[in-house]
Amino acid sequence: MHSIVKLSANKIKKIKKLHQKKYRDESDLFIAEGEKAVNELIEAKIEVIEIYSTDRNSNYTIISEDDMKKISTTASACAIFAVAKKRKVTVEDIKNENKIILLDSISDPGNLGTIIRSSAAFNINAIIIYGNCTELYSPKVIRSCAGNFFKTPIVHIASISDIEKNLPDHIKISTALGKKNNTDIYNYEKFIIMFGSEAKGLSEELINICKKNIKIDMSKNVESLNVAVCCSIILYEIFKFNRI
Repeated sequence: MHSIVKLSANKIKKIKKLHQKKYRDESDLFIAEGEKAVNELIEAKIEVIEIYSTDRNSNYTIISEDDMKKISTTASACAIFAVAKKRKVTVEDIKNENKIILLDSISDPGNLGTIIRSSAAFNINAIIIYGNCTELYSPKVIRSCAGNFFKTPIVHIASISDIEKNLPDHIKISTALGKKNNTDIYNYEKFIIMFGSEAKGLSEELINICKKNIKIDMSKNVESLNVAVCCSIILYEIFKFNRI
């Protein structure tokens, strides 16, 4: 059984700075909390700076529950906490991937995390972050992924021209509510399905580069679905078809 290490006030201060996006951006570090998230870091071979645990039988640095509460981002602190380096992914890394989704200005961390989790569950090869999306390395996003954050490569692409230049052979498919359903998503080996923000939907600039559109049939009593639910349904349908 290992002894407890007391975190200094300066160390606690430095870790707590990572609760803020500004310091995560400046340092290129992020926080992972909970057994699933920390185990995923290790399995994905992410560069881990430090791991803290309240379990006296752990092989990591053992700290008190009081110190864990001080560095935690949640009211109920987990038993294990890590600081790690962000993974760098570029468009070059996903050019040869077939099944890609694009997320345009998704603002809710829970929605983004759920979509990342669904993408892993349904074998999507890559995710493009576009527009004014919520911060990818937010602790809320990572928690919502439930240990699936690093299973699908995620890349930021800033412009339409970068999409068309680097992924010219992928069929671009929108999910715009105002457009007719004019595609069978099972017909395409290489595609980018685009999902828009919770408030405004998919931007016109993205709709304009899409050759096809897909809509989910549903009761007329409901106007629309949450973007994470919509994405998960479409990805499940693709996954189900590919398994038949």
